[in-house]
Amino acid sequence: MPITAYAWIHDDPFHTIFVVSTTTLSVVSNGLLLCIIATTSSSNIGSYRYLLAVFALSDIVASLGHATLQPTLHMTSSGFYFFPRYGEIMIGGRSYDTLFCLVFIATYYQTFLVLAYHYVYRLKAVTSSLTRSVTGYWTSKQWTCLGLTIYCLYTSSLVGTCAIAFMPSDETRALVPQEIFDVYGVDLRNPNRGFTVISVRRPNSITGEMMCHAPSIVGLSMLLAMFGGTAGVIVYCISRTISAIRSSDNHLTEKTRKMQMDLFKALLIQTALPLLFSYLPLATILVFPAISRIALGVFGNVLFSSTAIFPSIDALFVLFFIGRFRVAVIRLLRLPFESNSVASDQQPT
Repeated sequence: MPITAYAWIHDDPFHTIFVVSTTTLSVVSNGLLLCIIATTSSSNIGSYRYLLAVFALSDIVASLGHATLQPTLHMTSSGFYFFPRYGEIMIGGRSYDTLFCLVFIATYYQTFLVLAYHYVYRLKAVTSSLTRSVTGYWTSKQWTCLGLTIYCLYTSSLVGTCAIAFMPSDETRALVPQEIFDVYGVDLRNPNRGFTVISVRRPNSITGEMMCHAPSIVGLSMLLAMFGGTAGVIVYCISRTISAIRSSDNHLTEKTRKMQMDLFKALLIQTALPLLFSYLPLATILVFPAISRIALGVFGNVLFSSTAIFPSIDALFVLFFIGRFRVAVIRLLRLPFESNSVASDQQPT
Protein backbone atom coordinates (compact mmCIF):
# COMPACT_ATOMS: atom_id res chain seq x y z
CA MET A 1 0.00 0.00 0.00
CA PRO A 2 1.53 3.36 -1.00
CA ILE A 3 2.18 5.56 2.02
CA THR A 4 0.17 8.46 0.62
CA ALA A 5 -2.74 6.41 -0.76
CA TYR A 6 -5.17 7.79 1.82
CA ALA A 7 -3.42 11.06 2.61
CA TRP A 8 -6.39 13.01 1.20
CA ILE A 9 -8.39 11.99 4.29
CA HIS A 10 -6.00 14.01 6.41
CA ASP A 11 -5.37 16.83 3.91
CA ASP A 12 -7.44 19.89 3.18
CA PRO A 13 -9.97 20.66 1.87
CA PHE A 14 -11.54 17.29 2.71
CA HIS A 15 -10.36 17.26 6.32
CA THR A 16 -11.74 20.71 7.14
CA ILE A 17 -15.03 20.06 5.36
CA PHE A 18 -15.46 16.74 7.18
CA VAL A 19 -14.67 18.13 10.64
CA VAL A 20 -16.88 21.20 10.21
CA SER A 21 -19.77 19.15 8.80
CA THR A 22 -19.78 16.41 11.44
CA THR A 23 -19.29 18.83 14.34
CA THR A 24 -22.02 21.21 13.13
CA LEU A 25 -24.47 18.37 12.53
CA SER A 26 -23.70 16.91 15.97
CA VAL A 27 -24.26 20.19 17.82
CA VAL A 28 -27.45 20.96 15.88
CA SER A 29 -29.03 17.48 16.05
CA ASN A 30 -28.12 16.79 19.67
CA GLY A 31 -29.06 20.34 20.62
CA LEU A 32 -32.45 19.79 19.00
CA LEU A 33 -32.87 16.56 20.96
CA LEU A 34 -32.04 18.35 24.21
CA CYS A 35 -34.55 21.07 23.35
CA ILE A 36 -37.27 18.51 22.65
CA ILE A 37 -36.48 16.63 25.87
CA ALA A 38 -36.73 19.85 27.87
CA THR A 39 -39.99 21.07 26.29
CA THR A 40 -41.90 17.83 25.74
CA SER A 41 -43.59 16.14 28.67
CA SER A 42 -44.20 12.42 28.67
CA SER A 43 -45.02 10.57 31.86
CA ASN A 44 -44.53 7.24 30.07
CA ILE A 45 -40.91 7.96 29.13
CA GLY A 46 -40.25 9.30 32.61
CA SER A 47 -36.68 9.39 33.86
CA TYR A 48 -35.44 7.80 30.63
CA ARG A 49 -35.34 11.34 29.25
CA TYR A 50 -32.36 12.03 31.54
CA LEU A 51 -30.36 9.18 30.04
CA LEU A 52 -31.20 10.48 26.56
CA ALA A 53 -30.02 13.93 27.63
CA VAL A 54 -26.75 12.54 29.01
CA PHE A 55 -26.14 10.63 25.78
CA ALA A 56 -26.82 13.77 23.71
CA LEU A 57 -24.38 15.77 25.83
CA SER A 58 -21.78 13.00 25.48
CA ASP A 59 -22.17 13.12 21.70
CA ILE A 60 -21.68 16.89 21.67
CA VAL A 61 -18.60 16.68 23.89
CA ALA A 62 -17.13 13.91 21.71
CA SER A 63 -17.67 15.91 18.52
CA LEU A 64 -16.25 19.11 20.00
CA GLY A 65 -13.27 17.15 21.27
CA HIS A 66 -12.72 15.72 17.80
CA ALA A 67 -12.91 19.18 16.25
CA THR A 68 -10.60 20.72 18.86
CA LEU A 69 -7.89 18.06 18.94
CA GLN A 70 -8.33 16.86 15.33
CA PRO A 71 -6.41 13.67 16.16
CA THR A 72 -4.19 11.88 13.69
CA LEU A 73 -3.76 8.12 13.86
CA HIS A 74 -0.93 6.45 11.95
CA MET A 75 -0.85 2.65 12.03
CA THR A 76 2.45 0.78 12.18
CA SER A 77 3.25 -2.93 11.96
CA SER A 78 3.04 -3.25 15.75
CA GLY A 79 0.40 -0.67 16.73
CA PHE A 80 -0.17 3.02 16.08
CA TYR A 81 0.81 6.59 16.94
CA PHE A 82 -2.01 8.91 18.01
CA PHE A 83 -1.28 12.65 18.11
CA PRO A 84 -3.02 16.03 17.65
CA ARG A 85 -3.06 17.57 14.22
CA TYR A 86 -1.89 20.93 15.51
CA GLY A 87 0.93 20.67 18.06
CA GLU A 88 2.97 21.63 19.87
CA ILE A 89 0.41 22.52 22.56
CA MET A 90 2.70 24.40 24.95
CA ILE A 91 1.53 25.97 28.22
CA GLY A 92 4.06 27.50 30.60
CA GLY A 93 6.92 25.99 28.61
CA ARG A 94 5.52 22.45 28.93
CA SER A 95 3.96 20.27 26.26
CA TYR A 96 0.37 19.17 26.86
CA ASP A 97 -0.16 17.18 23.65
CA THR A 98 -0.21 13.87 25.48
CA LEU A 99 -2.56 15.14 28.19
CA PHE A 100 -5.06 16.38 25.62
CA CYS A 101 -4.88 13.02 23.83
CA LEU A 102 -5.77 11.27 27.10
CA VAL A 103 -8.63 13.70 27.78
CA PHE A 104 -9.99 13.09 24.29
CA ILE A 105 -9.85 9.31 24.78
CA ALA A 106 -11.73 9.62 28.08
CA THR A 107 -14.46 11.90 26.75
CA TYR A 108 -14.99 10.06 23.48
CA TYR A 109 -15.26 6.50 24.74
CA GLN A 110 -17.53 7.35 27.65
CA THR A 111 -20.34 7.06 25.07
CA PHE A 112 -19.90 3.26 25.14
CA LEU A 113 -20.58 3.18 28.86
CA VAL A 114 -23.55 5.56 28.59
CA LEU A 115 -24.98 3.36 25.84
CA ALA A 116 -24.71 0.33 28.14
CA TYR A 117 -26.62 2.32 30.79
CA HIS A 118 -29.45 2.76 28.29
CA TYR A 119 -29.78 -0.98 27.85
CA VAL A 120 -29.76 -1.68 31.57
CA TYR A 121 -32.50 0.93 32.04
CA ARG A 122 -34.60 -0.50 29.21
CA LEU A 123 -34.23 -4.03 30.57
CA LYS A 124 -35.31 -2.97 34.06
CA ALA A 125 -38.25 -1.04 32.60
CA VAL A 126 -39.69 -4.01 30.70
CA THR A 127 -38.96 -6.69 33.32
CA SER A 128 -40.19 -4.81 36.38
CA SER A 129 -43.49 -6.72 36.30
CA LEU A 130 -41.85 -10.10 35.62
CA THR A 131 -39.14 -10.44 38.23
CA ARG A 132 -38.32 -9.09 41.65
CA SER A 133 -34.80 -8.28 42.78
CA VAL A 134 -32.98 -6.12 45.27
CA THR A 135 -32.58 -3.39 42.66
CA GLY A 136 -36.32 -3.42 42.01
CA TYR A 137 -36.78 -1.33 45.13
CA TRP A 138 -33.98 1.13 44.44
CA THR A 139 -34.68 4.84 44.17
CA SER A 140 -33.41 7.12 41.40
CA LYS A 141 -30.71 8.40 43.77
CA GLN A 142 -29.39 4.89 44.33
CA TRP A 143 -29.26 4.17 40.60
CA THR A 144 -27.56 7.53 40.00
CA CYS A 145 -24.92 6.81 42.66
CA LEU A 146 -24.24 3.38 41.15
CA GLY A 147 -24.00 4.86 37.66
CA LEU A 148 -21.59 7.59 38.76
CA THR A 149 -19.45 5.09 40.66
CA ILE A 150 -19.16 2.78 37.64
CA TYR A 151 -18.50 5.78 35.38
CA CYS A 152 -15.64 7.00 37.59
CA LEU A 153 -14.11 3.52 37.82
CA TYR A 154 -14.43 2.91 34.07
CA THR A 155 -13.01 6.29 33.06
CA SER A 156 -10.16 6.22 35.57
CA SER A 157 -9.24 2.67 34.48
CA LEU A 158 -9.30 3.69 30.83
CA VAL A 159 -7.18 6.80 31.31
CA GLY A 160 -4.92 5.08 33.82
CA THR A 161 -4.21 2.21 31.43
CA CYS A 162 -3.37 4.61 28.60
CA ALA A 163 -1.26 6.83 30.88
CA ILE A 164 0.77 3.90 32.21
CA ALA A 165 1.17 1.75 29.10
CA PHE A 166 0.95 4.11 26.13
CA MET A 167 2.79 7.28 27.11
CA PRO A 168 5.69 8.45 24.88
CA SER A 169 9.19 7.39 25.89
CA ASP A 170 12.69 7.68 24.47
CA GLU A 171 12.24 4.20 23.01
CA THR A 172 8.95 4.92 21.24
CA ARG A 173 10.26 8.27 19.96
CA ALA A 174 13.24 6.45 18.45
CA LEU A 175 10.85 3.97 16.78
CA VAL A 176 8.74 6.68 15.09
CA PRO A 177 8.42 5.74 11.39
CA GLN A 178 9.95 8.21 8.94
CA GLU A 179 6.69 8.35 6.97
CA ILE A 180 4.97 10.22 9.82
CA PHE A 181 7.23 13.18 9.11
CA ASP A 182 7.04 12.64 5.35
CA VAL A 183 3.22 12.57 5.26
CA TYR A 184 2.19 14.88 8.11
CA GLY A 185 5.25 17.08 8.53
CA VAL A 186 5.23 16.20 12.23
CA ASP A 187 8.42 15.29 14.07
CA LEU A 188 7.36 13.06 16.98
CA ARG A 189 11.02 12.72 17.97
CA ASN A 190 10.77 16.29 19.20
CA PRO A 191 10.22 16.09 23.00
CA ASN A 192 7.77 19.00 22.74
CA ARG A 193 5.44 16.86 20.63
CA GLY A 194 3.30 14.56 22.74
CA PHE A 195 1.28 11.52 21.67
CA THR A 196 -0.03 8.17 22.82
CA VAL A 197 1.36 5.03 21.26
CA ILE A 198 0.72 1.31 21.16
CA SER A 199 3.74 -0.72 20.13
CA VAL A 200 3.35 -4.38 21.05
CA ARG A 201 6.60 -5.43 19.36
CA ARG A 202 9.91 -3.67 19.87
CA PRO A 203 13.51 -4.45 18.88
CA ASN A 204 15.65 -6.32 21.38
CA SER A 205 18.38 -4.01 22.70
CA ILE A 206 21.04 -6.66 22.08
CA THR A 207 20.02 -8.62 18.99
CA GLY A 208 17.74 -6.05 17.33
CA GLU A 209 15.13 -8.78 16.80
CA MET A 210 11.52 -7.67 17.17
CA MET A 211 10.14 -9.01 20.45
CA CYS A 212 6.77 -8.78 22.20
CA HIS A 213 6.55 -5.89 24.66
CA ALA A 214 4.71 -7.24 27.72
CA PRO A 215 3.49 -3.91 29.24
CA SER A 216 1.94 -2.86 25.92
CA ILE A 217 0.25 -6.23 25.47
CA VAL A 218 -1.17 -6.10 29.00
CA GLY A 219 -2.39 -2.53 28.47
CA LEU A 220 -3.96 -3.42 25.13
CA SER A 221 -5.68 -6.43 26.69
CA MET A 222 -7.12 -4.21 29.43
CA LEU A 223 -8.51 -1.77 26.87
CA LEU A 224 -10.13 -4.57 24.91
CA ALA A 225 -11.58 -6.01 28.12
CA MET A 226 -13.19 -2.67 29.03
CA PHE A 227 -14.68 -2.15 25.59
CA GLY A 228 -15.71 -5.78 25.41
CA GLY A 229 -17.34 -5.47 28.81
CA THR A 230 -19.70 -2.73 27.66
CA ALA A 231 -20.43 -4.73 24.51
CA GLY A 232 -21.21 -7.81 26.60
CA VAL A 233 -23.66 -5.88 28.78
CA ILE A 234 -25.39 -4.56 25.66
CA VAL A 235 -25.72 -8.00 24.04
CA TYR A 236 -27.06 -9.54 27.25
CA CYS A 237 -29.62 -6.77 27.74
CA ILE A 238 -30.76 -6.97 24.10
CA SER A 239 -31.52 -10.67 24.46
CA ARG A 240 -33.34 -10.26 27.76
CA THR A 241 -35.30 -7.19 26.65
CA ILE A 242 -36.59 -8.80 23.44
CA SER A 243 -37.76 -11.84 25.39
CA ALA A 244 -39.45 -9.69 28.02
CA ILE A 245 -41.31 -7.47 25.56
CA ARG A 246 -42.66 -10.51 23.68
CA SER A 247 -43.40 -12.55 26.79
CA SER A 248 -47.03 -13.40 27.44
CA ASP A 249 -46.28 -13.17 31.17
CA ASN A 250 -45.51 -9.49 30.80
CA HIS A 251 -48.92 -7.91 31.32
CA LEU A 252 -48.26 -4.73 29.36
CA THR A 253 -51.05 -2.84 27.65
CA GLU A 254 -50.80 -2.58 23.87
CA LYS A 255 -50.05 1.12 24.23
CA THR A 256 -47.20 0.52 26.69
CA ARG A 257 -45.87 -2.48 24.74
CA LYS A 258 -45.71 -0.40 21.56
CA MET A 259 -44.01 2.44 23.41
CA GLN A 260 -41.38 0.05 24.82
CA MET A 261 -40.80 -1.41 21.37
CA ASP A 262 -40.41 2.09 19.85
CA LEU A 263 -37.86 3.02 22.50
CA PHE A 264 -36.08 -0.31 22.02
CA LYS A 265 -35.89 0.17 18.23
CA ALA A 266 -34.39 3.62 18.74
CA LEU A 267 -31.86 2.07 21.11
CA LEU A 268 -30.93 -0.63 18.59
CA ILE A 269 -30.25 2.07 16.01
CA GLN A 270 -28.15 3.90 18.58
CA THR A 271 -26.18 0.67 18.92
CA ALA A 272 -25.85 -0.01 15.19
CA LEU A 273 -24.25 3.38 14.65
CA PRO A 274 -21.36 3.01 17.12
CA LEU A 275 -21.00 -0.62 16.08
CA LEU A 276 -20.36 0.43 12.47
CA PHE A 277 -18.61 3.73 13.11
CA SER A 278 -16.75 3.10 16.36
CA TYR A 279 -16.61 -0.47 17.71
CA LEU A 280 -15.50 -2.06 14.42
CA PRO A 281 -12.99 0.68 13.45
CA LEU A 282 -11.61 0.69 16.98
CA ALA A 283 -11.30 -3.09 17.04
CA THR A 284 -9.42 -2.96 13.73
CA ILE A 285 -7.11 -0.23 15.00
CA LEU A 286 -6.31 -2.08 18.22
CA VAL A 287 -6.16 -5.67 17.03
CA PHE A 288 -5.14 -5.74 13.35
CA PRO A 289 -1.49 -4.60 13.71
CA ALA A 290 -0.95 -6.87 16.71
CA ILE A 291 -2.00 -10.03 14.84
CA SER A 292 -1.06 -9.23 11.24
CA ARG A 293 2.20 -7.29 11.54
CA ILE A 294 1.02 -5.21 8.57
CA ALA A 295 1.48 -1.44 8.66
CA LEU A 296 -1.70 0.25 7.37
CA GLY A 297 -0.12 3.67 7.76
CA VAL A 298 -2.35 6.58 6.75
CA PHE A 299 -5.36 4.25 6.46
CA GLY A 300 -5.60 4.59 10.23
CA ASN A 301 -7.05 8.06 9.64
CA VAL A 302 -9.81 6.57 7.49
CA LEU A 303 -10.77 4.26 10.35
CA PHE A 304 -10.54 6.89 13.03
CA SER A 305 -12.28 9.62 11.05
CA SER A 306 -15.29 7.32 10.73
CA THR A 307 -15.68 7.43 14.52
CA ALA A 308 -16.73 11.09 14.20
CA ILE A 309 -19.84 10.10 12.23
CA PHE A 310 -22.02 8.42 14.83
CA PRO A 311 -22.11 11.30 17.38
CA SER A 312 -23.29 13.60 14.59
CA ILE A 313 -26.27 11.52 13.42
CA ASP A 314 -27.16 9.53 16.53
CA ALA A 315 -29.78 12.01 17.79
CA LEU A 316 -31.61 12.05 14.44
CA PHE A 317 -32.64 8.42 14.85
CA VAL A 318 -33.82 9.00 18.42
CA LEU A 319 -35.96 11.92 17.25
CA PHE A 320 -37.42 9.80 14.46
CA PHE A 321 -38.17 6.57 16.33
CA ILE A 322 -39.72 8.04 19.48
CA GLY A 323 -43.17 9.08 18.32
CA ARG A 324 -43.75 11.97 20.72
CA PHE A 325 -40.34 13.44 19.93
CA ARG A 326 -41.03 13.08 16.21
CA VAL A 327 -44.29 15.00 16.58
CA ALA A 328 -42.55 17.69 18.64
CA VAL A 329 -39.92 18.18 15.91
CA ILE A 330 -42.60 18.44 13.23
CA ARG A 331 -44.42 21.09 15.21
CA LEU A 332 -41.26 22.96 16.21
CA LEU A 333 -40.01 23.17 12.63
CA ARG A 334 -43.57 23.71 11.32
CA LEU A 335 -43.26 20.89 8.81
CA PRO A 336 -46.29 19.76 6.79
CA PHE A 337 -48.07 16.74 8.26
CA GLU A 338 -51.35 14.90 8.33
CA SER A 339 -53.25 15.55 11.56
CA ASN A 340 -54.52 11.96 11.80
CA SER A 341 -50.98 10.61 11.46
CA VAL A 342 -49.67 12.92 14.14
CA ALA A 343 -52.49 12.00 16.51
CA SER A 344 -51.78 8.31 16.16
CA ASP A 345 -48.06 8.93 16.68
CA GLN A 346 -48.74 10.80 19.87
CA GLN A 347 -50.73 8.09 21.55
CA PRO A 348 -48.11 5.37 21.99
CA THR A 349 -45.62 7.51 23.89
